[in-house]
Amino acid sequence: MRRLLPSRFLILALLVGAGAVALVVRFQPAWAIDPLRTAAERVLTELGVGVVPIALWGLWVAYLLIYRTLALFRRWRWVLGSAAVIAALQGTLGYVEAGLPLVGTVSLGGDAGAAVQGENTALGYLRTAGLWAAGVSLLAPSLVRRVLGRTARGSVQAYRRAPVHRGIGWTLGLAVRQAAAPLRRARERRRGTKLARELGSFLDANPAPPPEQPDAAPEAPPEAPPAEDEVTAATPEPEAPVKAPPRARAAKSGERWTLPALDLLAPGAPASAVTEEHEATARLIESALAEHSVEVRVAEIRPGPTVTMFGLVPGWQRRRRPAGRNRGDDGGSDAEEIGNRVRVDAIIAREKDLALALAAPSLRIQAPVPGESVVGIEVPNRSSSTVAIRAVMESPAYRSLAERDGLPVALGLASAGEPVVVDLVDMPHLLIAGATGSGKSVCISSIIASLITHRGPSDLRLMLVDPKRVELTPFNGIPHLVTPVVVEPDRVVRLLRGAIQEMLRRYRLLEDAGVRNIQSYNRSPKAAEHLPYFVICIDELADLMMTSAFDVEQVLCRLAQLGRAIGIHLVVATQRPSVDVVTGLIKANFPSRIAFAVASQVDSRTILDTVGADRLLGRGDMLFLSSDAPKPRRVQGAFVSDEETERLTDHWRTHKPIEVQDMPLEELAIAAEVVQAEAQSNEPLDETDSLYDRALQLARTNGQISTSLLQRRLRIGYPRAARLMDQLQDEGIVASSAEPGKPREVLQRPSG
Repeated sequence: MRRLLPSRFLILALLVGAGAVALVVRFQPAWAIDPLRTAAERVLTELGVGVVPIALWGLWVAYLLIYRTLALFRRWRWVLGSAAVIAALQGTLGYVEAGLPLVGTVSLGGDAGAAVQGENTALGYLRTAGLWAAGVSLLAPSLVRRVLGRTARGSVQAYRRAPVHRGIGWTLGLAVRQAAAPLRRARERRRGTKLARELGSFLDANPAPPPEQPDAAPEAPPEAPPAEDEVTAATPEPEAPVKAPPRARAAKSGERWTLPALDLLAPGAPASAVTEEHEATARLIESALAEHSVEVRVAEIRPGPTVTMFGLVPGWQRRRRPAGRNRGDDGGSDAEEIGNRVRVDAIIAREKDLALALAAPSLRIQAPVPGESVVGIEVPNRSSSTVAIRAVMESPAYRSLAERDGLPVALGLASAGEPVVVDLVDMPHLLIAGATGSGKSVCISSIIASLITHRGPSDLRLMLVDPKRVELTPFNGIPHLVTPVVVEPDRVVRLLRGAIQEMLRRYRLLEDAGVRNIQSYNRSPKAAEHLPYFVICIDELADLMMTSAFDVEQVLCRLAQLGRAIGIHLVVATQRPSVDVVTGLIKANFPSRIAFAVASQVDSRTILDTVGADRLLGRGDMLFLSSDAPKPRRVQGAFVSDEETERLTDHWRTHKPIEVQDMPLEELAIAAEVVQAEAQSNEPLDETDSLYDRALQLARTNGQISTSLLQRRLRIGYPRAARLMDQLQDEGIVASSAEPGKPREVLQRPSG
């Protein structure tokens, strides 16, 4: 009731005032008209036309003062800014004269406009312009900052384009280069002497070549002279090796890497052939469907390592009708046979009946097989065979792919027995999901084995993340790694942020060279260094998402969005393909996906957007969805044993050490964090910031406040929340922290 009383009094007052005005207008008594006319003349003389905006401003401020007192203080910029604009308007109208009722021809700004202008005309212009600038700055500060920023950048660019600036810059640059030339030559001599000393000590420690070298290349005796040429070229002329940048010199040395031979891998089993068992299964499929009035014919049989695909051609649905039915007579005893094609949906609907007849745990029907006019039924073999990675590498498709400048991967054999090989550069990122024991870690190991078999450390660098500590740690010690296998989840985010800095550095190199991708850059004569491919493999994404979901999702998505052009590729695996691990952003940036056996159709839809992965057999049986394929393809993954992995890694560990390009990811991340912290510390504090006002409101409503509370409630990062907490402490609103991370007591609650 108390809240309704002011509105009732206001309505009553308005009604009384309106009635009084109506009586005065009707009868026009002299005792009322003369004072009103005098007051109107005085107002028009003092304020002019500006009486309208001044009256509106006064009513608005009075309304805020009576009903929205807190809003009056929160919107002080609007109050002061509008007042400054009205004052500037009064000064501007003071320069215009026009006829007004009751007073005749006067200044539209009145005496108030003359007071704003002052006696000096030039100072009056400056005073009016200053009021306009102050009002606009208070009402639209962001617009003013953008305009000033664009004006400043335009002035700087105009100065840089000026011929005078170019002449001065060319002269100063020439003077600096001439002054620094002696220092640069001295530094190059010191580097050359140090390199020659290190090379000589290495040759003294390794006087003889390995005994395997003559056997590996019996027809190449001139291999020894190049080492002597390198010694003579480095010792008497130390400046020669340092003419190229260190990174480029390390990249050129990649020609001396010796790739491992395929003999280190175990040979594969011969391809399966069609047997009598397959023929019997084909007849059983035809008879089982015929019992349900579905006529089909098995046109082809493609045996694979795990499943065998039977290609079905739909038959006819036949029925008899009297021969004379269409002629309108009795037709006698003669009849004719008619038929329609068997619908594909009729074959799919008999999937469970087929599984029962074949005694198969699960079937997968492709209707139709892509590129063919048959319906494919994949029947599990009674005994599955292991797919050796060497068998896939020796296929013509893989050899032609390995000869290209890419990242060849031997994925496995398809359901029909043909090899499945892909280029990681074209994918460009891969997401792997599946239940425990379905083959994810073996798949990642086969991908790494394919890469290090055909690419040396000068062309490929790896970062392996293995929170389980047992799957990828056998690859420790190979020169491809930028850091030992990462097993602590706390280091992963910092290393990924370092990868982002490396990505940005590479983009700057591409911009300077005027090329669009890493392949063009490495072939360009303007290349300052040789850029290797950088592949990041993460064995368990769910464990990282549990520790820091937001940071991991952010850095992975940024690397996936921008990493393709500069040779950064991601291979991420998880055993829990739920929406909180495989988020929408991650799925959108990983077009190529592999699904092993999962527990439910929901998990299959999460990873592939379709069902089917819940019917896989496990132990390497996968569905591979390529970025350029409309449907997933069934593949039996290639297997790499522990002995094969050990032989590959021993080859690289015992290889002659050669300098490769360093990639200090942690140092890059720390440097970026330091720069960001310095930029934030130099940013001026604004007590009138909306975040500061909201922090005051939180302090007003809580007895204790902490940095984490500010992060959650205000949706800001830790640096900004810590600065707000320090600002509240400086104002004496919260107490100082005795223990870091603990809530602080609110000493005085700010008044609202």
